[in-house]
Amino acid sequence: MEDLNLWLKKHVRIIYSPFRELITSLHVLSNPAHHLTRQEWAEKMKRTMSPEIWDAVSYFGQISNEWLNFLDLDDYLQLQEKHVEESIERLKQLSTDDFLSLLLGKRAHISTAASTLVELEVHEKPLYFREKLCDFLYEYHQNHFARELFRVEPWLIKSVYDLKSAFEVNPCHAMNKIHPRFKLDLKSVRFYKAETWIFSYEEINTLTVYPSSFIAPHLLVGLEAPHIIVYMQVPLPDERMENAVPEDLLSILSALGDRTRMKLLKLMHHHPYCTQQLTDSTGLAKATISKHLKTLEKSGLITGERHGYFVFYQANENILDQLKVDLNQFFDQPYVGYKEET
Repeated sequence: MEDLNLWLKKHVRIIYSPFRELITSLHVLSNPAHHLTRQEWAEKMKRTMSPEIWDAVSYFGQISNEWLNFLDLDDYLQLQEKHVEESIERLKQLSTDDFLSLLLGKRAHISTAASTLVELEVHEKPLYFREKLCDFLYEYHQNHFARELFRVEPWLIKSVYDLKSAFEVNPCHAMNKIHPRFKLDLKSVRFYKAETWIFSYEEINTLTVYPSSFIAPHLLVGLEAPHIIVYMQVPLPDERMENAVPEDLLSILSALGDRTRMKLLKLMHHHPYCTQQLTDSTGLAKATISKHLKTLEKSGLITGERHGYFVFYQANENILDQLKVDLNQFFDQPYVGYKEET
């Protein structure tokens, strides 16, 4: 354990970044359903925005995987800045390749045939989109986010000092308190998400911890070795833990709560089927199959693709993988970021 503590003291960084806090706020605005403690904030913030600003939140969120691409990658912008404006100025100076990687993430390097129309647009006019993004970030910060940052910043800075203090006493114990699904042992760092990510210490040059008041209940990480990132939830004193269940999670679980639909989904998990084929395979009436397919499609569990007269349905692998994550996050919610009572 002593050797691990020495490694952690050498390789761990604990950093407060106002710009990353701004980006996590945009992620919450793009998809507030699972951020139960921030839903009220998101609703109020949206009401203050002009349609143009809200369109920009949604548009760039769509391109950047709900703003997560900005948070998953290593420190392109040297985000230990004291002011949000510093990062936006650095963003303006990024090379075209770095900007595309920051905005599009791994999809920046896929083939033209696999790119969406919006992604192709970004590739064709990267300087235009960089300027458009920077203008939006300035306006969002100055007219909407700065006041919230002023409110939460003392708690974020305090969290850095608190974690560093605990880290000095026992680095391994302090790091294992960051999130219930982020664990360190003597051999590796582990992240338990839809799949388990394991990194040996030999693979890692830096392990950076960024505090945020917006991420709960996510285990939000950047998994690009050798520079690994993990975000630490910082609870706010006036934050209320809501008892609500995310509507999209409820819709999926409701759709799964039927024996026939589970059987159909299992069939479509292995191969696409049309209604006629499912009727033949199951012996159920076409109207019954259609009704179940409609429920599964509405919840996002299946997707349809038309071929001639037939629509072929297949299980949505991404939603099924995300379901594991969403369930973990829902049950993590009361505990993430909250200190144990003594």
